[in-house]
Amino acid sequence: MSYYKLLPLVKKTGSQLSPKEFQKRINIVFHDYEADHYDKLHCDMKESLQEQINLLVDDLFISKIETLNNLCLLDIGAGTGLSTQMLLNTKLGFQIENITLLDTSINMLKYAEEKAKKWQKKYSIINSDISSLSDSFDIIMICSVLHHIPELDKFLSQVDSLLKPGGILIHLQDPNGDYLEDKIYINRIEQYNKELNSLSKKKTIKQIIPKNWKHFINRLIGRKTYIDLVNNQLLKEKVIKRRMSADEIWSVTDIRVESKLNKEEIGISFKFLKQHFRNYKLISHRSYCFFGFLKSTLTVEYVQKENNLIKKKELNGRNISCIWVKK
Repeated sequence: MSYYKLLPLVKKTGSQLSPKEFQKRINIVFHDYEADHYDKLHCDMKESLQEQINLLVDDLFISKIETLNNLCLLDIGAGTGLSTQMLLNTKLGFQIENITLLDTSINMLKYAEEKAKKWQKKYSIINSDISSLSDSFDIIMICSVLHHIPELDKFLSQVDSLLKPGGILIHLQDPNGDYLEDKIYINRIEQYNKELNSLSKKKTIKQIIPKNWKHFINRLIGRKTYIDLVNNQLLKEKVIKRRMSADEIWSVTDIRVESKLNKEEIGISFKFLKQHFRNYKLISHRSYCFFGFLKSTLTVEYVQKENNLIKKKELNGRNISCIWVKK
């Protein structure tokens, strides 16, 4: 995806920045404000995220790939440190001794460091992007990041340059680009929505909506509450001259997620990844969120259906997760 697809929005907002500078600054400002609410707003994903990391690590050990001790981990787009914390909860976590948390948002890293102080591991915090790194790492974690990257080819080449031979690459929590228009996936979503609508005729909304589903709604509402703050900061910095709507901001930050303003190059394609990682061994390719929502937001019946599809390693869910080993 080219930065220059943002040109219409750059012009609309009266920005004097290049599309690349425009995207970079909006992304940082947005996530700086989101950091104060991130863990609370995204608490609905913790169950699925930990489960997927557990499954990927289990797949790694089942493959009998040799892993050593004293491993160095790089978490790219570390955010509040949530994904690293979950990786440390797995058996692979015991073999990690040194952690580098990288993020362009200084406020996100403030929360990540609060977690890191409790890990009893050596750690470093780097407020920058991947181009600033020169060290090599045994494990690279990329969680909920790839869909924020406009120039994915370049980014993945940089990732490759930082991973040691025999190193482990884990990525997850990105939209599954090869299956978002899959008929079976779409039918599942329609089936689930039909079920909810049917129940709503018999019960109140509070009775039919799973307890944790409110977090999904709160996330949408919560993100909108600081859109004004993001706009205020962008105006103050003269990044923009005219305020942006929530959809406009999200079309810049979540640049590979379908929105009202973005209908092209949606999601992360496994076919693309496989072509790029030709010098890697694929350990496991998984999917989840088979009914369009994370497990913690589903009704009890559909949680079981989700579990069955995960167990079968079906690939046509909303999200993609993979673990690779560099040859």
